[in-house]
Amino acid sequence: MKKEKRLQKFTSMENLKSVNEVKEYFDKNPNQQNELWQSLSKRLSDSYKDDVLTEMLISIISNEKIIEDIRNTTYEANNSKITNCIHNYILEHRNFPNQSFIIEKTKLSRQTIYNHLKEGINTKHNKLIKGANEIMSMSALQKLYLIGIQDNNPTALKHFIQLSGITNNNTTNVNNYIQINNLKISNEDFNKLPKETIIEIEAIVSKSIKQLKSF
Repeated sequence: MKKEKRLQKFTSMENLKSVNEVKEYFDKNPNQQNELWQSLSKRLSDSYKDDVLTEMLISIISNEKIIEDIRNTTYEANNSKITNCIHNYILEHRNFPNQSFIIEKTKLSRQTIYNHLKEGINTKHNKLIKGANEIMSMSALQKLYLIGIQDNNPTALKHFIQLSGITNNNTTNVNNYIQINNLKISNEDFNKLPKETIIEIEAIVSKSIKQLKSF
């Protein structure tokens, strides 16, 4: 009899289909939070396809950090499926897929895909994606610097310096001019110089940096 009741309990958990049903079940069975957590977590990890299921899981959690982690992880998983689908479709068909195709290939719900495409990268739940992009950006900058030094490529070094300034807001206003002794040259003045002169200056700077690296 006890085993039968336990089976009915887990069966009823698996049949919960909305946030209201989860809250109602939890209000009636407050001592079953762990079992409810495990049941919803398993359903979420098995599908990762429905925003409603995520909200159902979050409805029984009071820890804001855990809630934020769940939202970020869900967004990351959905983003990976959607972007891979779009990328592969573009490579094969040379245009963007429609929403129905993405639904069919990713097995995500229509609402999940609609919300994801509507919010884009502006959603506050893409911290994991932003973190990965920042790491990749740093690696790209390091590669650009390496190309500039190894190949004595002044253009690569110029782009490295410019992009490094963009990624660090503290240096944006500092690096708005070049000073040699008492001579100050603004970016605007520098860009007005003949192209040959700019290339020559970049080559001198590149050579000097390379010599410093050899010490």
